Amino acid sequence: MKLGRIICALLIAISAFSCDSNRVYEQYEDIPDFEWNQENILRFEVEITDTIQAHNVFINLRNSGDYAYSNLWLFVKIISPDNEVEEKKIEINLADDAGDWYGTGFGDIFDLQVPFKQKVVFPKSGKYVFEIGQGMYDLKLQGIVNVGIRIEKEDK
Repeated sequence: MKLGRIICALLIAISAFSCDSNRVYEQYEDIPDFEWNQENILRFEVEITDTIQAHNVFINLRNSGDYAYSNLWLFVKIISPDNEVEEKKIEINLADDAGDWYGTGFGDIFDLQVPFKQKVVFPKSGKYVFEIGQGMYDLKLQGIVNVGIRIEKEDK
């Protein structure tokens, strides 16, 4: 069953990556055994060269239908090329009050893209580091398949 989930997640990722001219960066990190330990801080290193164009930053999540909650708290840290640090705690709603999952689903895996920062103009070119940790009470959070970051050019 887990192999089927992984194959479904890969197929979704491949289809999402094809023909996307606005994408600057998109990467997912797999959560081993769909169990996100609080100590597992996901790290995304993004090389930004455009300091004029506005960008949108998204957090991409894939959860299984086994996820026990309708929301997910995340700690997000952004480290700029000159080591300035911005930290945010955000709540992402994954399901409605009736328990229906948001996003798109294929089998038992649900894919959700959530706006994190909109119309951002990066002030400096260089490497930006995005670190994401789960902020739920569970030390080991069951049912999270992948977590990712997407940065795209803002449509004019």
